[in-house]
Amino acid sequence: MNLPRRTFLKQALSGSALAVAAGAGLLRPTEALARTWPMWPQAAFHEKNIPVLLHELFGHRPIVQGGIHLHAPLEAENGAVVPMVIESHVPHPEKLVLTVDKNPFPLVTIVHLTPGALGFFNVRIKMGKTSMVHAYVATKDKVHTMARKVKVTIGGCGG
Repeated sequence: MNLPRRTFLKQALSGSALAVAAGAGLLRPTEALARTWPMWPQAAFHEKNIPVLLHELFGHRPIVQGGIHLHAPLEAENGAVVPMVIESHVPHPEKLVLTVDKNPFPLVTIVHLTPGALGFFNVRIKMGKTSMVHAYVATKDKVHTMARKVKVTIGGCGG
């Protein structure tokens, strides 16, 4: 290994700084740890009944069509890695949610947005079989939705 001296010193200094910060307790990703996050809806991720799930996530807010775009492939070659993009055009989005009807557990992801954030999310999901994929964008007073059918040819969760 032929590593230039300057590169070696930069990497050694960076690694030392991270080790000191971690040892001092400055690098504690408590919000990234789902089990310690107080708002983590564990029951929602295990809910199989979609109407119950939607009520648990959004309460009594009305669900309306439109205002968002769900970019998804019409046919996924591999159900283990299906790209999805949720793009919202509604003002003040608070939460983005993605569900897949025929997955063993329909709730795929929940993204809580900070005030002023754009409603945009890109993710790769796992699908067990051909199914409807629903995207939801929640605001303070209502929930916007869009659905798209994705055909899965191989793989996936349980397929």
